[in-house]
Parts: sequence; C-alpha cells; structure tokens
Amino acid sequence: MFRVGPPRTVGWYDVDFPEVVALRPQVLPQPTNAHTIGADLTDPQWLHYIPADRPAVIVADGLIPFLTQDDFVSLLNRLTSHFPSGELAFNLYTTYAIWTLTHTRGMAAIAGGVVNPGFNDPHQPERWSDGLKLVEEIFLTRAPEVAELPPIWRLTSHLAAPSATVSRMIGTVVLRYRF
Repeated sequence: MFRVGPPRTVGWYDVDFPEVVALRPQVLPQPTNAHTIGADLTDPQWLHYIPADRPAVIVADGLIPFLTQDDFVSLLNRLTSHFPSGELAFNLYTTYAIWTLTHTRGMAAIAGGVVNPGFNDPHQPERWSDGLKLVEEIFLTRAPEVAELPPIWRLTSHLAAPSATVSRMIGTVVLRYRF
C-alpha cells in the first residue's frame, strides 16, 4: 500500500497469514482505508470479508510458487467470480524460474515451500479462468530500471530483451490481466 499510495477513497485489503497480520501494526502504520485479513488463501472463506460490489485491482507479488497449481487455479476462479470486473497482476514463474528457486543455494530458505511447477505460456491463466484476458506482459529486461543493475546484468538484459522467450527465462516478468 505504501508503494502505491492510493487515495483514501480506495479500500485496500492485504491478505496474509494470521501471524503476519498480527505483526503488521507493530511495524507499519495502519491507514483508515487499509484492512488486513489473516487467512490462508486456499481457504475460500476469506473472500467474504471483501466487498464484491465494485471493480478490483488485485496484486499477487511473489505468491505463485507457494501455491499448488490447483490451488492457484482455484484462487483465480474465486477472484474473478467474486468481483464484477477488475485487473489482476502477478509475477510469472516459468518452469525454469521454479527450478532455479529450488536448486539455488541462496534460495534454500524458501525452496521447501515451493510447490508450484510454474508455467511458460502467459496465456495459460486465460485457459484456467473464464473471462481472464492477458493485457500486458512486463519484462524487467526491457524496463528503465535495467540501467541501475550491475554491468553484467545490464549486458544480459540488453541481450535478452529482444526475445520474449529468453526474457521470460532469465528475468522478472509481471503479467497483467483484465476480467
């Protein structure tokens, strides 16, 4: 919420594990338009705490590796059914990205929680959830922030940027859908 800075007219809902929600007020200010829901996303009941009478913008940052594919597909369908319309953005985790998460020493602390096999086709979620339409695929390899990366990553990004396939394989990709 603090990165986005929405106006007070926006109802902001953060869904996280109950332990994280309990800790949040101790470390972050809680604006009046911010609401936290302590729940497991695989439990369909948490969505009843969010109004369904207006469009939604849903951001799932870094979530997919920690949901099974079936749980992720169920979540997509619950979200697109709950709201009349909206947009959904999340990180693409290709099968290579998932392999990297589970086989890189620096990721050992989270590797055991990775349960999703990943997917390589950004149109795949459209087949999983009726009404979901890919609007944009944002490649870090093509972003202005590449200029701030170390030289080897700048060069790698520059070489990968012309190819969507290579960019998906080596870099961060954000997918944005409309429903």
